[in-house]
Amino acid sequence: MPDLGGSATEANLRAALARESESSRRFLYFAHQADVDGQPEIAALFRAVSEGETGHALGHLDFLAEAGDPVTGEPIGTTEQNLAAAMAGERLEATAIYPDFSETARREGFDEIADWLDSLGEAERQYADRFAAALEVLRAR
Repeated sequence: MPDLGGSATEANLRAALARESESSRRFLYFAHQADVDGQPEIAALFRAVSEGETGHALGHLDFLAEAGDPVTGEPIGTTEQNLAAAMAGERLEATAIYPDFSETARREGFDEIADWLDSLGEAERQYADRFAAALEVLRAR
């Protein structure tokens, strides 16, 4: 099989992974609203389709693993590799992505959104620290 890394197929799989992941989360949000609206059957439908979308995303990720983590580019597959990739991704969100997003929101006058984004950056930092600690324990075994 040809090398997936750098191919148009890799780019398509990355786009499909993002879309399926986003759809899964959107449908869970829609399910919550259906529950609030007193529509449990529709909520169940949204949850069922969300699970299907998650399965699609995992299938894309199975193929993408050959080219590395689609977010960080780090190798993935083993638990040790997955922890390192997860830690790198969370650190990127904590140190660059959310601070940049927050700065933009604040500059545009969306202080409440900026505060929300700041809190997410802190949460991502804590997640990175938790992944780092787990990786340290795993490597010590």
